[in-house]
Amino acid sequence: MGDLNLRTSEKGWFGKLARAYHERTPILVVDDAKVGIDPAADSLVSMGLKAGLSLAEWTAVGVSIGVSAAGIAMVVLAFLDPEPTSKLGLLVGGGAVCVLTGGFSAIRILTKLRPPNVEVSPSGIRISWE
Repeated sequence: MGDLNLRTSEKGWFGKLARAYHERTPILVVDDAKVGIDPAADSLVSMGLKAGLSLAEWTAVGVSIGVSAAGIAMVVLAFLDPEPTSKLGLLVGGGAVCVLTGGFSAIRILTKLRPPNVEVSPSGIRISWE
């Protein structure tokens, strides 16, 4: 199995783990930094809190969630705009794209999504989606 190997001591390991969750890529997580993560029980947010992520890493997470907020704002502004509806379709369409492609999937992945198969072995924690 061509799993991606990930070590918690690597810089940017949390982003790679989130990408693997999003793409449902099998991954082998080696907790060599002794973070104490448990993918079977923890969401990505709780794993990030245990790991003590930096401000830059949390900012990257916030940007993906911000895409959803921008989309929601665009849709609301489109309907509240007193001008003729010439821009209504553009704002609603653009807002819907932002909401559907960016933010809500990031929120779901970070807070609720748990992998169906988590195996703990001496070599690390194997996460798969089959």
